[in-house]
Amino acid sequence: MWLARVIAFGEAADRYVEINKRYGPLARIGPNHVLTDDPDTTLRILNPRSQYERGNWYNSLRLDPHRPNLVAENRADEHNALRHQMAAGYNGRDVPQMESIVDERLVEWTEYIGNNALSSYQNTKVFDIARSIQYLTTDIICHLCFGKPVGFVATHSDVHEFLGTLESRLPIAEQFSVFTELFTMLAAVTRLPMIKRALIPQNTDDFGVGKILGISRKEIDERLERSLANHQSDILASFLRRGMPPTQAESEITVSLFAGTDTTATGIRATLLYVVTSPPIYNRLCNEIRGEFPPTSNPNPASCDKTQELPFLQACIKEGLRLHPPVTALRERVVPSTGDHICGSQLPPGVNVGLNTKGLLRNRSVFGEDSDIFRPERWLNKDDPRHQGRMERIFELVFGAGITRCLGLKIATLTLNKFFIEVRLTVQSTVVPSQCQQY
Repeated sequence: MWLARVIAFGEAADRYVEINKRYGPLARIGPNHVLTDDPDTTLRILNPRSQYERGNWYNSLRLDPHRPNLVAENRADEHNALRHQMAAGYNGRDVPQMESIVDERLVEWTEYIGNNALSSYQNTKVFDIARSIQYLTTDIICHLCFGKPVGFVATHSDVHEFLGTLESRLPIAEQFSVFTELFTMLAAVTRLPMIKRALIPQNTDDFGVGKILGISRKEIDERLERSLANHQSDILASFLRRGMPPTQAESEITVSLFAGTDTTATGIRATLLYVVTSPPIYNRLCNEIRGEFPPTSNPNPASCDKTQELPFLQACIKEGLRLHPPVTALRERVVPSTGDHICGSQLPPGVNVGLNTKGLLRNRSVFGEDSDIFRPERWLNKDDPRHQGRMERIFELVFGAGITRCLGLKIATLTLNKFFIEVRLTVQSTVVPSQCQQY
């Protein structure tokens, strides 16, 4: 019940950090659940050769209880087969124009900001940039998946109520991850078609998840009917070309929108908030960007390769993601049949081990005694290359590891790196306190 309560009140990530600080790197949080923030333990559990398997926690991520998707599939062979089918779409091999699509959507977004969000000496505008960034990331993913944006930026609205549905559905899914019996009950009752139509999103719905499923289904049917799958270069076409069944593709595309839009937006918003609320960091980053990309230089968006040559920008992005990782859910793994010895304790088979991502990214032995502070300079210290290498290895856990490493990493990297260049950070920003919790 404790776990359900902290999730319900939206304070789970911070409470996980407190629990491990108080009780050590391995703490019991339920009858058959433990929590760890130990970096080396996490690396070992996520190692591709690890005997740990995904637990029932992942069932909560299914759109349909009878149809697994990539993020919810806990059978290793099936999960790996899906990753193989989807990798070429996500990593750009089948979508060679991936970077230019991100550029196109960023240009549209910055033009909207310039026309609708900038204050003047005579008129101060309060603009919800947190929500606006989410419109941007959603249109980027839609364009990459379908070959065209859906219109989140152009209308600056929650098209089809997709984001609202995501935000309302997530707390329910999180409760299912605690009370896994609820998933078993849902799977049983939704075998009846009438109940399934009432409880599970359908591709005939007019809004929310079902509407996105419907858009996916319509695109799939048109492509199959006109044999277009082999002539288009977007993520959906990649899935179909590589043998994914249409029904599975419909589900995976929708999950891509869920998984890719909110996480990338969270990373951008958190980093932006840390930067604009620290004048020395803000000024240093602005100077680095202006030095490499003067206002009168090439108006085309900077290449991702070029942005990665800016050391302080990279340090700010890493520090923002470290302090506020986009995914802080437990992502429980199950102790194998041989049992395991973790942080001085022997765990029997079947115990669910939750991974405290936010806690391990604030580990003081790795990131220093000031690990709770936004200090990008920690990434620029070259005095101890070995320790810097360890910091980098632990930081990479933001994106998972092994066979569960984020497939959308390239999309996230392109968006994160380009965003701060295109925004230029040349306009002095003021944060409205009541809005700070929305990043």
